[in-house]
Amino acid sequence: MARVCVILVAGLDAAIVKHPAATLATFPHRKTFEPDFPAVTSTMQATLTTAVSARQHGITANGLYTHNQPALHANLDLSNYADYRKDVSFWEQSNNLLQHKRFWAGSGKKVAMLFLQNSMHGAADIVITPKPEHTPDGKTLTACWSNPPELYAKLVAKFGPFPLHNYWSPMAALPSSQWIINAALHVWSEDKPDLQLVYVPHLDYNLQRLGPSHPAIAKELADIDAAIAPLVKLVRETGGIPVIVGDYGMYDVDTPLFPNLVLREAGLLKTKTDDKGKVYVDYAASEAFALCDHQVAHVFTRSPMAATRVLKEKLTALDGITHMQTDRAGAFTLVAKPNAWFAHDWWQHDGEKPLWQFTVDIHAKPGYDPRELFFDRERKCIAQDAKLVKGSHGRNMEEGKWPVLLSDAPIEGAERAYNVAAYLHRLSDAH
Repeated sequence: MARVCVILVAGLDAAIVKHPAATLATFPHRKTFEPDFPAVTSTMQATLTTAVSARQHGITANGLYTHNQPALHANLDLSNYADYRKDVSFWEQSNNLLQHKRFWAGSGKKVAMLFLQNSMHGAADIVITPKPEHTPDGKTLTACWSNPPELYAKLVAKFGPFPLHNYWSPMAALPSSQWIINAALHVWSEDKPDLQLVYVPHLDYNLQRLGPSHPAIAKELADIDAAIAPLVKLVRETGGIPVIVGDYGMYDVDTPLFPNLVLREAGLLKTKTDDKGKVYVDYAASEAFALCDHQVAHVFTRSPMAATRVLKEKLTALDGITHMQTDRAGAFTLVAKPNAWFAHDWWQHDGEKPLWQFTVDIHAKPGYDPRELFFDRERKCIAQDAKLVKGSHGRNMEEGKWPVLLSDAPIEGAERAYNVAAYLHRLSDAH
Protein backbone atom coordinates (compact mmCIF):
# COMPACT_ATOMS: atom_id res chain seq x y z
CA MET A 1 0.00 0.00 0.00
CA ALA A 2 1.45 3.36 -1.05
CA ARG A 3 1.63 6.01 1.61
CA VAL A 4 0.07 9.42 0.93
CA CYS A 5 1.43 12.84 1.90
CA VAL A 6 -1.01 15.75 1.59
CA ILE A 7 0.60 19.21 1.63
CA LEU A 8 -1.95 21.95 2.31
CA VAL A 9 -0.57 25.17 0.83
CA ALA A 10 -2.43 28.23 2.12
CA GLY A 11 -3.77 30.54 -0.58
CA LEU A 12 -2.77 28.35 -3.52
CA ASP A 13 -5.41 29.12 -6.14
CA ALA A 14 -5.94 28.93 -9.88
CA ALA A 15 -4.49 32.39 -10.52
CA ILE A 16 -1.35 31.99 -8.44
CA VAL A 17 -0.29 28.66 -9.96
CA LYS A 18 0.06 30.42 -13.30
CA HIS A 19 3.36 31.82 -11.99
CA PRO A 20 6.46 29.64 -12.59
CA ALA A 21 6.87 26.91 -9.96
CA ALA A 22 9.26 24.07 -10.76
CA THR A 23 8.03 21.61 -8.14
CA LEU A 24 4.33 22.17 -8.78
CA ALA A 25 4.96 21.74 -12.51
CA THR A 26 6.07 18.13 -11.95
CA PHE A 27 2.59 16.97 -10.92
CA PRO A 28 0.87 15.17 -13.81
CA HIS A 29 -2.70 15.61 -12.58
CA ARG A 30 -4.36 18.88 -11.53
CA LYS A 31 -7.73 20.56 -11.24
CA THR A 32 -9.47 23.37 -9.40
CA PHE A 33 -12.28 22.81 -6.92
CA GLU A 34 -14.93 24.92 -5.22
CA PRO A 35 -13.99 25.73 -1.60
CA ASP A 36 -16.40 25.34 1.28
CA PHE A 37 -18.16 28.38 2.75
CA PRO A 38 -16.76 30.24 4.50
CA ALA A 39 -13.42 29.75 2.75
CA VAL A 40 -11.23 30.27 5.83
CA THR A 41 -8.47 28.13 7.32
CA SER A 42 -10.18 26.16 10.09
CA THR A 43 -13.35 25.56 8.08
CA MET A 44 -11.50 24.33 5.02
CA GLN A 45 -9.19 22.08 7.03
CA ALA A 46 -12.18 20.50 8.74
CA THR A 47 -13.96 19.99 5.41
CA LEU A 48 -10.86 18.48 3.78
CA THR A 49 -10.46 15.99 6.63
CA THR A 50 -14.11 15.00 7.21
CA ALA A 51 -15.58 14.99 3.68
CA VAL A 52 -18.62 16.99 4.84
CA SER A 53 -19.50 20.69 4.72
CA ALA A 54 -19.17 23.24 7.51
CA ARG A 55 -22.86 23.00 8.31
CA GLN A 56 -22.27 19.34 9.20
CA HIS A 57 -18.84 19.42 10.86
CA GLY A 58 -19.56 22.62 12.81
CA ILE A 59 -16.33 24.53 12.22
CA THR A 60 -18.06 27.54 10.70
CA ALA A 61 -15.14 29.98 11.08
CA ASN A 62 -11.72 30.31 12.68
CA GLY A 63 -13.58 31.30 15.84
CA LEU A 64 -16.61 30.28 17.87
CA TYR A 65 -19.21 32.34 19.69
CA THR A 66 -19.13 30.60 23.05
CA HIS A 67 -21.10 32.97 25.31
CA ASN A 68 -23.62 31.04 27.43
CA GLN A 69 -22.75 27.76 25.69
CA PRO A 70 -21.49 25.38 28.41
CA ALA A 71 -21.42 22.46 25.96
CA LEU A 72 -18.67 24.29 24.06
CA HIS A 73 -16.89 25.43 27.23
CA ALA A 74 -15.98 21.82 28.05
CA ASN A 75 -13.70 21.72 24.99
CA LEU A 76 -12.15 25.19 25.18
CA ASP A 77 -8.51 25.80 26.00
CA LEU A 78 -8.72 27.90 29.16
CA SER A 79 -5.01 27.65 29.92
CA ASN A 80 -2.77 30.72 29.94
CA TYR A 81 -5.37 32.63 31.99
CA ALA A 82 -7.86 32.61 29.11
CA ASP A 83 -11.27 32.70 30.77
CA TYR A 84 -12.33 35.23 28.10
CA ARG A 85 -12.67 32.29 25.70
CA LYS A 86 -16.05 31.61 27.32
CA ASP A 87 -17.47 34.51 25.27
CA VAL A 88 -15.69 34.29 21.91
CA SER A 89 -12.76 32.04 21.13
CA PHE A 90 -10.58 32.03 18.03
CA TRP A 91 -8.12 29.32 17.01
CA GLU A 92 -9.30 26.58 19.33
CA GLN A 93 -7.38 23.33 18.91
CA SER A 94 -9.64 20.61 20.30
CA ASN A 95 -10.61 17.84 17.89
CA ASN A 96 -13.75 17.38 20.00
CA LEU A 97 -15.19 20.63 18.62
CA LEU A 98 -15.79 18.89 15.31
CA GLN A 99 -19.28 17.45 14.96
CA HIS A 100 -18.22 14.83 12.43
CA LYS A 101 -15.44 12.24 12.46
CA ARG A 102 -12.32 12.51 10.28
CA PHE A 103 -12.46 10.42 7.12
CA TRP A 104 -9.74 8.07 8.41
CA ALA A 105 -11.44 7.33 11.74
CA GLY A 106 -11.64 3.60 12.38
CA SER A 107 -9.52 2.72 9.34
CA GLY A 108 -6.55 1.46 11.33
CA LYS A 109 -4.25 3.71 9.32
CA LYS A 110 -1.38 5.50 11.00
CA VAL A 111 -2.11 9.20 10.44
CA ALA A 112 0.03 12.28 11.08
CA MET A 113 -1.28 15.87 11.24
CA LEU A 114 1.30 18.65 11.23
CA PHE A 115 0.13 22.19 12.01
CA LEU A 116 -3.53 21.69 11.18
CA GLN A 117 -6.22 23.29 13.34
CA ASN A 118 -8.42 21.29 15.75
CA SER A 119 -5.88 18.48 15.83
CA MET A 120 -5.38 18.00 19.57
CA HIS A 121 -6.50 14.91 21.47
CA GLY A 122 -7.67 12.10 19.25
CA ALA A 123 -7.50 13.59 15.77
CA ALA A 124 -4.53 11.47 14.63
CA ASP A 125 -1.78 9.16 15.87
CA ILE A 126 0.94 11.78 15.36
CA VAL A 127 0.25 15.47 15.89
CA ILE A 128 2.26 18.63 16.20
CA THR A 129 0.53 21.97 16.45
CA PRO A 130 1.39 25.47 17.67
CA LYS A 131 0.20 25.95 21.25
CA PRO A 132 2.32 28.42 23.17
CA GLU A 133 2.44 28.03 26.94
CA HIS A 134 3.22 31.20 28.87
CA THR A 135 4.23 32.19 32.37
CA PRO A 136 2.18 34.90 34.16
CA ASP A 137 4.73 37.53 33.08
CA GLY A 138 4.39 36.55 29.42
CA LYS A 139 7.48 34.39 28.87
CA THR A 140 7.00 31.50 26.46
CA LEU A 141 7.69 28.08 27.96
CA THR A 142 7.07 26.09 24.78
CA ALA A 143 5.76 26.89 21.32
CA CYS A 144 4.12 23.61 20.32
CA TRP A 145 2.09 20.66 21.54
CA SER A 146 2.80 17.20 20.17
CA ASN A 147 1.61 13.64 20.33
CA PRO A 148 3.58 11.67 21.29
CA PRO A 149 4.77 14.29 23.82
CA GLU A 150 8.44 13.66 23.10
CA LEU A 151 8.06 14.43 19.38
CA TYR A 152 8.43 18.20 19.75
CA ALA A 153 11.55 17.76 21.90
CA LYS A 154 13.08 15.57 19.18
CA LEU A 155 12.32 18.18 16.55
CA VAL A 156 13.78 20.97 18.69
CA ALA A 157 16.97 18.95 19.15
CA LYS A 158 17.20 18.49 15.39
CA PHE A 159 15.97 21.82 14.01
CA GLY A 160 15.84 24.22 16.96
CA PRO A 161 12.66 25.64 18.52
CA PHE A 162 9.72 26.35 16.25
CA PRO A 163 10.01 30.04 15.20
CA LEU A 164 6.61 31.12 16.48
CA HIS A 165 7.29 34.79 15.66
CA ASN A 166 7.72 33.80 12.00
CA TYR A 167 4.44 31.84 12.06
CA TRP A 168 2.20 34.78 12.93
CA SER A 169 3.25 38.37 13.64
CA PRO A 170 4.68 41.28 11.65
CA MET A 171 7.72 38.99 11.25
CA ALA A 172 5.69 36.14 9.73
CA ALA A 173 7.88 34.74 6.97
CA LEU A 174 9.34 31.66 5.29
CA PRO A 175 11.33 30.21 8.26
CA SER A 176 8.14 28.93 9.94
CA SER A 177 7.13 26.99 6.83
CA GLN A 178 10.68 25.68 6.41
CA TRP A 179 10.60 24.38 10.00
CA ILE A 180 7.24 22.68 9.35
CA ILE A 181 8.59 21.03 6.21
CA ASN A 182 11.66 19.81 8.10
CA ALA A 183 9.35 18.35 10.73
CA ALA A 184 7.34 16.66 7.97
CA LEU A 185 10.51 15.15 6.50
CA HIS A 186 11.40 13.77 9.94
CA VAL A 187 7.95 12.32 10.62
CA TRP A 188 7.66 10.79 7.15
CA SER A 189 11.04 9.07 7.51
CA GLU A 190 11.04 8.12 11.19
CA ASP A 191 7.38 7.48 12.03
CA LYS A 192 6.28 6.27 8.59
CA PRO A 193 2.61 7.30 8.65
CA ASP A 194 0.24 5.82 6.07
CA LEU A 195 -1.33 9.25 5.64
CA GLN A 196 0.44 12.52 6.47
CA LEU A 197 -1.18 15.96 6.31
CA VAL A 198 1.04 19.05 6.47
CA TYR A 199 -0.10 22.68 6.56
CA VAL A 200 2.29 25.20 4.97
CA PRO A 201 1.22 28.82 5.66
CA HIS A 202 3.84 30.97 3.92
CA LEU A 203 1.88 32.25 0.91
CA ASP A 204 -0.84 33.56 3.21
CA TYR A 205 1.31 36.32 4.70
CA ASN A 206 2.12 38.56 1.76
CA LEU A 207 -1.13 37.72 0.04
CA GLN A 208 -2.74 39.63 2.91
CA ARG A 209 -0.04 42.29 3.20
CA LEU A 210 0.24 43.03 -0.52
CA GLY A 211 -2.78 41.48 -2.23
CA PRO A 212 -2.81 38.69 -4.83
CA SER A 213 -2.24 41.06 -7.77
CA HIS A 214 1.05 42.39 -6.41
CA PRO A 215 4.06 41.41 -8.57
CA ALA A 216 5.96 40.16 -5.49
CA ILE A 217 3.56 37.21 -5.16
CA ALA A 218 5.39 35.38 -7.96
CA LYS A 219 8.51 35.26 -5.79
CA GLU A 220 6.45 34.13 -2.78
CA LEU A 221 5.22 31.17 -4.81
CA ALA A 222 8.75 30.39 -6.03
CA ASP A 223 9.99 30.43 -2.43
CA ILE A 224 7.37 28.03 -1.11
CA ASP A 225 7.70 25.86 -4.23
CA ALA A 226 11.42 25.46 -3.48
CA ALA A 227 10.73 24.85 0.20
CA ILE A 228 8.34 21.93 -0.39
CA ALA A 229 10.59 20.37 -3.05
CA PRO A 230 12.57 18.14 -0.62
CA LEU A 231 9.36 16.75 0.89
CA VAL A 232 7.82 15.99 -2.50
CA LYS A 233 11.10 14.35 -3.57
CA LEU A 234 11.33 12.20 -0.43
CA VAL A 235 7.72 11.03 -0.70
CA ARG A 236 8.28 9.96 -4.30
CA GLU A 237 11.61 8.27 -3.55
CA THR A 238 9.98 6.20 -0.79
CA GLY A 239 7.15 5.03 -3.04
CA GLY A 240 4.58 7.44 -1.67
CA ILE A 241 2.05 9.67 -3.40
CA PRO A 242 2.42 13.43 -2.87
CA VAL A 243 -0.69 15.58 -3.15
CA ILE A 244 -0.81 19.40 -3.05
CA VAL A 245 -4.06 21.04 -1.95
CA GLY A 246 -4.90 24.75 -1.79
CA ASP A 247 -7.56 25.98 0.61
CA TYR A 248 -8.92 29.23 -0.85
CA GLY A 249 -8.20 32.10 -3.21
CA MET A 250 -7.49 35.68 -2.20
CA TYR A 251 -9.12 38.92 -3.31
CA ASP A 252 -7.47 42.32 -3.52
CA VAL A 253 -9.17 44.46 -0.87
CA ASP A 254 -9.23 48.17 -0.03
CA THR A 255 -12.34 48.56 2.14
CA PRO A 256 -12.57 47.46 5.78
CA LEU A 257 -16.07 47.14 7.27
CA PHE A 258 -16.90 47.52 10.96
CA PRO A 259 -20.20 45.77 11.74
CA ASN A 260 -19.70 45.84 15.52
CA LEU A 261 -19.22 49.61 15.48
CA VAL A 262 -22.44 49.89 13.48
CA LEU A 263 -24.24 47.67 16.01
CA ARG A 264 -22.84 49.69 18.91
CA GLU A 265 -23.91 53.01 17.42
CA ALA A 266 -27.38 51.55 16.85
CA GLY A 267 -27.60 50.51 20.51
CA LEU A 268 -27.64 46.78 19.73
CA LEU A 269 -24.10 46.00 20.91
CA LYS A 270 -23.65 46.98 24.56
CA THR A 271 -20.29 47.74 26.12
CA LYS A 272 -18.65 48.01 29.51
CA THR A 273 -15.76 50.30 30.42
CA ASP A 274 -12.96 49.54 32.87
CA ASP A 275 -11.31 52.02 35.22
CA LYS A 276 -8.77 52.94 32.53
CA GLY A 277 -11.42 53.83 29.98
CA LYS A 278 -10.98 50.66 27.93
CA VAL A 279 -14.20 49.50 26.29
CA TYR A 280 -15.20 45.83 26.06
CA VAL A 281 -18.26 44.06 24.68
CA ASP A 282 -20.91 43.26 27.28
CA TYR A 283 -22.05 40.00 25.73
CA ALA A 284 -24.78 39.35 28.28
CA ALA A 285 -26.41 42.72 27.70
CA SER A 286 -25.89 42.94 23.93
CA GLU A 287 -28.70 42.41 21.46
CA ALA A 288 -26.23 41.64 18.67
CA PHE A 289 -22.56 40.84 18.06
CA ALA A 290 -20.72 40.11 14.80
CA LEU A 291 -18.02 37.44 14.83
CA CYS A 292 -15.76 38.81 12.09
CA ASP A 293 -13.52 36.50 10.09
CA HIS A 294 -11.98 37.85 6.88
CA GLN A 295 -14.84 38.40 4.39
CA VAL A 296 -17.61 36.86 6.48
CA ALA A 297 -19.20 37.82 9.78
CA HIS A 298 -21.59 35.60 11.72
CA VAL A 299 -24.15 37.73 13.56
CA PHE A 300 -25.45 36.43 16.88
CA THR A 301 -28.53 38.38 17.86
CA ARG A 302 -31.76 38.43 19.81
CA SER A 303 -33.06 41.11 17.43
CA PRO A 304 -32.40 39.79 13.91
CA MET A 305 -34.74 42.18 12.10
CA ALA A 306 -33.24 45.27 13.73
CA ALA A 307 -29.67 44.02 13.24
CA THR A 308 -30.31 43.17 9.60
CA ARG A 309 -31.85 46.56 8.89
CA VAL A 310 -29.05 48.66 10.39
CA LEU A 311 -26.23 46.56 8.91
CA LYS A 312 -27.73 46.69 5.41
CA GLU A 313 -28.17 50.44 5.74
CA LYS A 314 -24.70 51.29 7.05
CA LEU A 315 -22.36 48.76 5.42
CA THR A 316 -22.18 50.00 1.85
CA ALA A 317 -19.68 47.32 0.76
CA LEU A 318 -21.91 44.51 2.02
CA ASP A 319 -22.51 41.98 -0.76
CA GLY A 320 -25.29 40.06 0.92
CA ILE A 321 -26.65 38.12 3.86
CA THR A 322 -26.89 34.34 4.00
CA HIS A 323 -28.06 31.72 6.48
CA MET A 324 -25.87 28.68 7.21
CA GLN A 325 -28.65 27.03 9.22
CA THR A 326 -26.48 26.04 12.15
CA ASP A 327 -26.39 27.61 15.60
CA ARG A 328 -22.62 28.00 15.36
CA ALA A 329 -23.06 30.54 12.56
CA GLY A 330 -25.53 32.73 14.41
CA ALA A 331 -28.83 34.10 13.13
CA PHE A 332 -27.31 35.12 9.79
CA THR A 333 -23.96 35.66 8.07
CA LEU A 334 -22.73 38.83 6.40
CA VAL A 335 -20.73 38.48 3.18
CA ALA A 336 -18.44 41.29 2.03
CA LYS A 337 -18.02 42.43 -1.54
CA PRO A 338 -14.83 41.10 -3.18
CA ASN A 339 -12.87 44.28 -2.35
CA ALA A 340 -13.95 44.42 1.32
CA TRP A 341 -13.38 42.58 4.60
CA PHE A 342 -14.78 42.68 8.16
CA ALA A 343 -12.81 44.02 11.14
CA HIS A 344 -14.01 43.23 14.65
CA ASP A 345 -13.57 46.78 16.04
CA TRP A 346 -16.34 48.44 18.06
CA TRP A 347 -14.24 51.37 19.38
CA GLN A 348 -14.81 55.00 18.46
CA HIS A 349 -11.16 55.99 19.00
CA ASP A 350 -7.84 54.38 19.98
CA GLY A 351 -8.19 55.46 23.62
CA GLU A 352 -11.08 53.02 24.04
CA LYS A 353 -9.07 50.02 22.81
CA PRO A 354 -7.81 47.39 25.30
CA LEU A 355 -4.06 46.79 25.36
CA TRP A 356 -4.42 43.51 23.49
CA GLN A 357 -5.62 45.36 20.39
CA PHE A 358 -2.13 46.85 20.03
CA THR A 359 -0.38 43.47 20.29
CA VAL A 360 -0.34 40.07 18.59
CA ASP A 361 -3.04 38.30 20.60
CA ILE A 362 -4.99 35.91 18.41
CA HIS A 363 -6.99 34.50 21.32
CA ALA A 364 -7.99 37.61 23.30
CA LYS A 365 -9.30 39.37 20.20
CA PRO A 366 -12.91 38.33 19.45
CA GLY A 367 -12.25 38.41 15.72
CA TYR A 368 -9.58 37.66 13.15
CA ASP A 369 -7.17 40.61 12.87
CA PRO A 370 -4.84 40.66 9.82
CA ARG A 371 -3.35 43.95 11.06
CA GLU A 372 -1.17 41.72 13.26
CA LEU A 373 0.96 41.28 10.13
CA PHE A 374 1.90 44.99 10.26
CA PHE A 375 4.04 46.91 12.74
CA ASP A 376 3.68 50.62 13.45
CA ARG A 377 7.30 51.72 13.89
CA GLU A 378 6.41 55.14 15.25
CA ARG A 379 4.05 53.86 17.95
CA LYS A 380 5.97 50.58 18.39
CA CYS A 381 2.86 48.43 18.33
CA ILE A 382 0.67 46.47 15.94
CA ALA A 383 -0.66 48.79 13.26
CA GLN A 384 -4.24 49.97 13.75
CA ASP A 385 -5.04 51.17 10.22
CA ALA A 386 -7.34 48.55 8.70
CA LYS A 387 -6.70 49.95 5.22
CA LEU A 388 -3.19 48.49 5.32
CA VAL A 389 -4.68 45.05 4.61
CA LYS A 390 -4.58 44.35 0.87
CA GLY A 391 -5.76 40.75 0.59
CA SER A 392 -8.63 38.75 2.07
CA HIS A 393 -10.80 35.69 1.50
CA GLY A 394 -13.77 33.78 2.87
CA ARG A 395 -16.66 34.79 0.61
CA ASN A 396 -18.10 32.64 -2.16
CA MET A 397 -15.53 32.55 -4.95
CA GLU A 398 -15.79 32.55 -8.71
CA GLU A 399 -13.98 29.75 -10.50
CA GLY A 400 -10.89 31.82 -11.28
CA LYS A 401 -10.25 32.08 -7.52
CA TRP A 402 -10.82 28.42 -6.68
CA PRO A 403 -8.03 26.50 -4.95
CA VAL A 404 -6.06 23.85 -6.81
CA LEU A 405 -5.50 20.14 -6.33
CA LEU A 406 -2.28 18.60 -7.71
CA SER A 407 -1.54 14.88 -7.50
CA ASP A 408 0.71 12.11 -8.78
CA ALA A 409 -2.42 9.92 -9.01
CA PRO A 410 -5.35 10.44 -11.40
CA ILE A 411 -8.05 12.74 -10.05
CA GLU A 412 -11.69 11.71 -10.35
CA GLY A 413 -14.50 13.83 -9.02
CA ALA A 414 -13.21 16.42 -6.56
CA GLU A 415 -15.43 19.25 -7.79
CA ARG A 416 -15.94 20.64 -4.27
CA ALA A 417 -13.88 20.68 -1.09
CA TYR A 418 -15.74 17.78 0.51
CA ASN A 419 -15.25 15.81 -2.74
CA VAL A 420 -11.50 16.45 -2.45
CA ALA A 421 -11.64 14.87 1.01
CA ALA A 422 -13.44 11.88 -0.49
CA TYR A 423 -10.70 11.68 -3.15
CA LEU A 424 -8.00 11.70 -0.48
CA HIS A 425 -9.91 9.00 1.38
CA ARG A 426 -10.11 6.82 -1.73
CA LEU A 427 -6.46 7.47 -2.54
CA SER A 428 -5.28 6.42 0.91
CA ASP A 429 -7.44 3.29 0.74
CA ALA A 430 -6.61 2.24 -2.81
CA HIS A 431 -2.81 2.23 -2.83
